[in-house]
Amino acid sequence: MTEIEQASQAAEHAVREAAKDADKTAEVRIHEDETREMKTPGFSRMRTDWQGPDAAQIQSLKAIVDGRILKLFPDAFVIMNEVYDLVREKQADENGVVLVDQHGFPIWARHPSGAYVEDFTVLTQGQKEDLLFRITTRLFDWKQISADLWGEAMFAKAQWEEAMAIGFDTPPGKLTVDDRTQKGRLASREERYFAIFLSLISRRADAVVGSMELLAQRLKDALSF
Repeated sequence: MTEIEQASQAAEHAVREAAKDADKTAEVRIHEDETREMKTPGFSRMRTDWQGPDAAQIQSLKAIVDGRILKLFPDAFVIMNEVYDLVREKQADENGVVLVDQHGFPIWARHPSGAYVEDFTVLTQGQKEDLLFRITTRLFDWKQISADLWGEAMFAKAQWEEAMAIGFDTPPGKLTVDDRTQKGRLASREERYFAIFLSLISRRADAVVGSMELLAQRLKDALSF
């Protein structure tokens, strides 16, 4: 096997190892011996949330994702808020004006425990049938949209893997495999963040479709009583 072929195989292996768990949250593995050194002041200062500019960036990204999901699945959100309007109580200010969120949907009243004030027994047979048929007929479009988003996420992941492989492979010099892997990650960081961003949108779309499927099943079960 030539040196070029060996380098190519090393690059492919490094990219596969880096990409196989790309959609999982990071885990810190502490060696057994290191656990004996955990009684330090640093533990009391452990971070439990995003800080500074990172916190603002995360909130901005979440708002962007919320906006895209709402734009892609407007009828799903309309249906859910119609259900809420039937079974929940709206929250109002001291003048009796109903409060709304950033998307214009009502803010629903909650119990002191934090649970919503709601009663699903008020749904009539006709309302259940109407909701069921509206959801099931729209699922066709929702699933197509969800599949397209998954495809975009996969293309973005492929771009990231290719960018990492290029960064890993040029120029090798006298760097170790670990050094070259880090070099590849640095060279592909923009593609990686974009792939994660599209993966989040895809996961959110899956959650919308799955929630509507579950609601349709519950309505179907209720109609069969």
